[in-house]
Amino acid sequence: MAEDIGSRLDLALEEWVTNLCRHAYRQQGGTIEVAVRSGDGGFVVEIADDGPPFDPTTRPDPNVEGSLAERELGGLGIMLIRRMVDQVRYRREGERNVLSLAVVADHS
Repeated sequence: MAEDIGSRLDLALEEWVTNLCRHAYRQQGGTIEVAVRSGDGGFVVEIADDGPPFDPTTRPDPNVEGSLAERELGGLGIMLIRRMVDQVRYRREGERNVLSLAVVADHS
């Protein structure tokens, strides 16, 4: 069970940090801070960055029906993150984005 939680968080965290590097910090560098809390059989990971404001919780899942040529680009990473974790929350603190990813042990 703990391996499942770790694998899910690892994939979600890797996707988000890669997106930050690719999109938020493409033109210039920035800072990414990661904090992890555990309890109640699960984990909460908070990723803070000083990139432009971006709330992934407002983005709809992409349409994955039809051929690849017909689909719009983007959104698959956010959809993957939503499927890997039990809860995604976003807040803006001053000049920083803070994304919280929560995974609990009894996820099925």
